[in-house]
Amino acid sequence: MKILPIVTLALAFAVLFVPLTTMALPPETYIPGSEALLFDHTFAEAGGWTKELNVTDTDTGNSVELIMHHVNYEGTGAFQAALLALGDVYIAENDTHSTFPYQLFGMHFTTPEGHEIFTGAVFAFMFAFNDTGAGDHHGNNVRDADEDFWFIVPYGYDGGNRTATPSVSAITMDDTTPGEYRFGVTYENLYARIVDRGSLVGFIATLLIPFFEVQISELTFEYVVKVNSTSGEITAETFYTIGQVQALYALGASMPIQDVHEALENVTVGAAHFISAWGSTYYTDTGSTTPAPAADWRYANITTDALGRERAFAVGVRGTYDLLNESDGNAVLSSDNPAYSWIMTPVLTDLFLVAWQFPFSADFLALWSYAVASPTLQGLYDGPLDLYNHADTAFNNIAFWYAITFPKFGGYRVVHDPVYTAYSNIGQAAPPGIPGFPWEAILIGVVVCLVAVFLVRRRKKA
Repeated sequence: MKILPIVTLALAFAVLFVPLTTMALPPETYIPGSEALLFDHTFAEAGGWTKELNVTDTDTGNSVELIMHHVNYEGTGAFQAALLALGDVYIAENDTHSTFPYQLFGMHFTTPEGHEIFTGAVFAFMFAFNDTGAGDHHGNNVRDADEDFWFIVPYGYDGGNRTATPSVSAITMDDTTPGEYRFGVTYENLYARIVDRGSLVGFIATLLIPFFEVQISELTFEYVVKVNSTSGEITAETFYTIGQVQALYALGASMPIQDVHEALENVTVGAAHFISAWGSTYYTDTGSTTPAPAADWRYANITTDALGRERAFAVGVRGTYDLLNESDGNAVLSSDNPAYSWIMTPVLTDLFLVAWQFPFSADFLALWSYAVASPTLQGLYDGPLDLYNHADTAFNNIAFWYAITFPKFGGYRVVHDPVYTAYSNIGQAAPPGIPGFPWEAILIGVVVCLVAVFLVRRRKKA
C-alpha cells in the first residue's frame, strides 16, 4: 500500500519553507513604500490591487507562488483589508505541482470612539459529519456525539498516480464601483483526504494512509468588501464555493459516482475559520438564546466590542446556499438552503491543521501591522522587529473558531455567502487621538508572509 502523496507534499513544503522560518524575521526598520520592491504597489496606494508573486530558488529550481490583494479605502488609511493566498508550489526535482488552499483575510479600521482594530480570519479546515444520529438528534444539522466526524484536507498534487494538475488563479481586484472591492482566489483540480478527528492516533493514520479520498473540482474564495461612507459600516461578504465531488477513492479504488452521491445524502459539510481580533478590551456577545444541543457547538451571533462596550466587529448568523449539479451544466438542484453558523470548541487535532500555517505569516505580520498602523502605534516601537518581539505581552486579543455548515450537500456544488461586519469611524469627525493606546493597539494575523521577507533578503544578497 502506498503512503499518499501528502507525505511528499509535506516534504516539499519543508524543503521550501523550513529554512526560511529559521532565518527570516521582520526587519528592524520599515521605510514607507519599500513594499513596492515586492508587490509593485504600496500599502498607501489608494483603492485596491492584486499581485501574483513568484519566488524561485535559483539553486534548485523550486518555486512558490503567492497571491496578495490589498485595499486602502480612498487612500486615507481609514480602512484597509488584505487577503494572502498560497498559489502553485513547484518542485523541480520530480517536476510536480502542488498547493494547499491557504487563506488569510484581515481588516484594519478605527471605531467611532477612536479604538484601532485589526481582525484576521484564517481558513482552518473543511470537515464533514454524518447527520443521522439516533432519536431526536436525527438530521438536526448539529454534530452530535454519536455521529461520525471527519476532517476534509484539500490539496493539489499531480505526482505519482495523480492525474489532475492543480490550478490556482487570482480573482483580480475590481474597485471600479466607489466604496466596493471584489477580489479572491480559485483553486481547481484538488484532492481531499478524509481524516479522523476523534483521536490523535486516528488523525495521524488517516492523514498518512489513503483510506478515503475525494477529488473535487474547485474551491473558491471571493470577497466583496463594501464601505458605507455614511454609517461607517464595512461588510466583507465571502462568496464561498465548494466544487462538486468528482470521484471517491477507498484505498485507491474508485467508487461509482452515483453511489457517492447516495452515500453523502445525509452528510453535512462545513468550513472552519480561526478568527482573531486585537485591540481594546474585548468581550464576546454570542447572541445565543437557546442552549447548545452539543458541548462543542453553539449556534450564535458573534460580536466583539471595544472598550466601553462599543460595537467593533461582528460575524452574523445568516446566509443561504445553492446546490448545483456540475455534471448537468450546473443545473440548480435546490436554492436558498439555510446555512448554519457555529462557534466551535477546538480539539487537539484541530490545532494541528492551523499550526502548519503559522510560519507563513508569523514573521511578516509584524511588518504589515507596523506599516499600516497609526503613528501612535508606530511611535511605541523602534520598528517592526521590536513590535514582533513584544507582541506576546503588549497586546490583548480575543480569538474563536467559527464554522459554516451546509446540511445534506450530497457531494454536489455548494455556493454560499457569509458576511463579516466592521463598525468604523468613516464618515465621522476624527477623534482627538487614541486614549490609552499602548494597551489598545493590536497585532493582526493578517497578511503577507515570511516568504516576502525572504525575497527581500535574497535581493539584498544579489
